[in-house]
Amino acid sequence: MPEHEIAADVAPPARSARDQFDRQAAHYDKQWNAWSEESLTWLLDHADCRPDDIALDVATGTGFTALAFAPHLRAVIGLDVSPGMLAQARRQAEEQGLTNVTFQEGRAESLPFDDNTFDLITCRIAPHHFLSVPTFVSEAAHTLKPGGRFLLADTSVPDDRPELGDWQNQVETLRDPSHVRNYTPGQWRHFVEAASLRAEIVTDQGGGIPITLNDWMAKGGCVGAQAEIVREKFATAPAEAVQAFQIAALPDGDFGFTWQRTTLRARKS
Repeated sequence: MPEHEIAADVAPPARSARDQFDRQAAHYDKQWNAWSEESLTWLLDHADCRPDDIALDVATGTGFTALAFAPHLRAVIGLDVSPGMLAQARRQAEEQGLTNVTFQEGRAESLPFDDNTFDLITCRIAPHHFLSVPTFVSEAAHTLKPGGRFLLADTSVPDDRPELGDWQNQVETLRDPSHVRNYTPGQWRHFVEAASLRAEIVTDQGGGIPITLNDWMAKGGCVGAQAEIVREKFATAPAEAVQAFQIAALPDGDFGFTWQRTTLRARKS
């Protein structure tokens, strides 16, 4: 089967990222943030935040990343395609009393900002939904100021193990029809360098945050027959996938697993 292709008899109906995340907005809670909290810590630790910086958080969702960065910067804009997610983000900003963060609707592949606008651009656990990651990275490069930093954290697949990437991308698409593709750390390095950004750090953050299959499917709205297909994929996962993704059957019939992550920092010359 070609890379990240899904067999026609098991493919879920197509769903845009906007539709999917409008539907999911109410489900993005503290549990979701706990699953990805170490990636947010990594971004904060490697962003070199300065009090006068202006930042953009792309695919901000309900604003976890934008709101975490806001106390360290002059201003933050959170961008997302989902009005439902943005409504949640605005509510959280108001509850936290943050006045230097704003949210607006927009696509990662067509950033609605002038060139040389931002000191910092972040994007966390989202690009696997983007229709064109190279276009997004190019857009980010244009809107960064000279010397600006691009920080990324996303689920990924291992370098030089295409069979693991095929398996993982297939189950991701079955669980969430808005999933496009997880990329390897090496591919991410290529994307940023092709956009004339200098890759300073590219690392495989293996994770260690346990995810349980039932909760993971519930977050994606994967139920019924589709959920059973995903469950069967985990139950019959090849030995290489079991080892790489730490798949374990749990006593209650659920499964635990860990997706790998890529984190990177790049800079505009």
